[in-house]
Amino acid sequence: MFLLGNYQHTLDDKNRIRLPSNFRKEMGDEYFLMPGSNGCIFVYKADETQKLLSELMNLDSLNPEQSLLLTRLTAFSRGVTADGQGRFMLPNDLIEMMGIKKDVRIVGSVTKAEIWSEEAWQQKFGSAANVNAATVNDIYKQLDAALKSK
Repeated sequence: MFLLGNYQHTLDDKNRIRLPSNFRKEMGDEYFLMPGSNGCIFVYKADETQKLLSELMNLDSLNPEQSLLLTRLTAFSRGVTADGQGRFMLPNDLIEMMGIKKDVRIVGSVTKAEIWSEEAWQQKFGSAANVNAATVNDIYKQLDAALKSK
């Protein structure tokens, strides 16, 4: 199964969040959080973490620039476990880094979930009313080019 769609949520007073039920069915109750690209938090299924971290191990830890990149990324990454009600706490450093206040957008990104501040989501993507046939055509053209370049 793939993670698709987007859902609006609000952090509770303890900065907890619950993934949508269809995401939880696929991902279980243990997640790996890390700073994502473009201003979101990446949420990986816990058992996918080994694969992801193995890729990062390909960086040369003796190369100062690559070592620093790895440290900058992993210093803000961590595992979390959802409670009996499916909630887990977003760490304060990731909340601050990504500019999350209270309202968030949880987005399926095929193999991972992304957590965006609602403000950042609206600034980057706007509402569905901002999408039309030409916009979708542009998306497919860019995807086609990216897939052909692999």
